[in-house]
Amino acid sequence: MLKKMANDLKADFWGTLLRWQSLRPVWFLGGGAALFLEIFSWAFFQRYLGLQPCELCVYIRFSMLAVFCGAMFAAISPRRPLFRLGGYFVTVWAVIQGFIWDLRLEIINLRSLDDSPGVCAMATADFPFGLPLDRWLPSHFRPLALCGEDGWSLFGLNMAEWLFFIYGLFALGLGLMLLSWLIGRGRAGNQPPELPAA
Repeated sequence: MLKKMANDLKADFWGTLLRWQSLRPVWFLGGGAALFLEIFSWAFFQRYLGLQPCELCVYIRFSMLAVFCGAMFAAISPRRPLFRLGGYFVTVWAVIQGFIWDLRLEIINLRSLDDSPGVCAMATADFPFGLPLDRWLPSHFRPLALCGEDGWSLFGLNMAEWLFFIYGLFALGLGLMLLSWLIGRGRAGNQPPELPAA
């Protein structure tokens, strides 16, 4: 199966990506990855390691949840433009917003190296659209620590730096899928009209 997928990509890269995004499993894969990351951050970092989330951490968790919701919306009927466009809109917004929150977290981490105070609220969170996620699901979305206090790293990269990589992968996947859709629409518009059979 993987060999066939690789051969399809080699034969027609953009056409293959265009076909794949019309399939539910592709959207389930992207949404599932985001949901896994949100649950993993709670189960491993918060519950197992005891690293409590800060305000920006819970916003980043929210962005992963929004990626999941956008992907699930597209998966309802990925062949229909309404669902695909809606899924793209939500997932692209969530990835961009998550990247912005992650950048703010990294700036606070860098400031903490020279003992400059970061800007972060511990008691409250102000989620987009007024969603009270910190009251609905406090175990996942209530900030319990100050930003930049975790001290966790893996291979010399802190959590915010790993999230740059993760958001980069999401952006790359979404970008390639969107580009293949635009190229596919352009190809369809440039096809000569079919002549009637004689």
